[in-house]
Amino acid sequence: MTKKDRIISLLEENGQMTQSDLAESIYGDKGHAPYIYASLKNLVDRGFVFRRGRFPSYYFLSNSNDSLLEKTIVKKKKYRDISIDDITNEAVEEAELLVRKTENYGPENELITRCLQKFPTNTDPDIVAMKVGLIDITNSTHLSQHKSKISMVELANIIVAIPNVDARIEAGDPTVVNEIARSNGKINLFSFASKYCCYHNRNLYGRDDYSILDTVLKEYLPLYFDDITKSQLQKWQDNFDYKSYNDYITCKLDELCITVDHRKRKFDHFVWYKNRK
Repeated sequence: MTKKDRIISLLEENGQMTQSDLAESIYGDKGHAPYIYASLKNLVDRGFVFRRGRFPSYYFLSNSNDSLLEKTIVKKKKYRDISIDDITNEAVEEAELLVRKTENYGPENELITRCLQKFPTNTDPDIVAMKVGLIDITNSTHLSQHKSKISMVELANIIVAIPNVDARIEAGDPTVVNEIARSNGKINLFSFASKYCCYHNRNLYGRDDYSILDTVLKEYLPLYFDDITKSQLQKWQDNFDYKSYNDYITCKLDELCITVDHRKRKFDHFVWYKNRK
């Protein structure tokens, strides 16, 4: 991934960021801000990124340039040809088996299940912090890149403070994802929140109420389905509208006549396995 692509990806994930924020996410150090100046200025000059304010300036993607931006990214990235993928019950089940046989995912999924069964509730900040760390590491949500915006202690306390959080996750309440994603108002944790709720709902309670949204799904769902765009997915994320995203996945699985058990989780695995890098 080029530096420009990395900048675009970070702005898609976080909405708006300063040059120092971008440098810290890319290099782990705000002192590297000058290293991204040329790439950032080029994106601004070409109209893909907008700048607001001064001292500091905030950078964000322009909705009006979504289509142009996506075309540019598609040209730079070599997307896999998904035309050969038939999304059927058989194909989804086959992908699920292959995912579970991978050296990393299979054992890690079992580890997550064991840990959630040993520590099912989200009432102790110390326990929640350990579960957050486990899901973060195994799912590459890169929370450590955002330590300047939210700490592990703060995130754990936020989750613990959510009213009736365990009963609501067990019941598949989509609003819990939004509450975790909003966190402290300084960062959007939509992707992590969808995974945190999904793992508890699926691995602990045996249900299938939550659909994960991550980078692979954001990139490939618009290639599989003509009625969704990357910009629409981003708008749902920016607006903390998890229900619309989750309902969309449910609708598409209904249209495809996917009837296997835990179909949302298995569809996520299907898209990931087919298009993993």
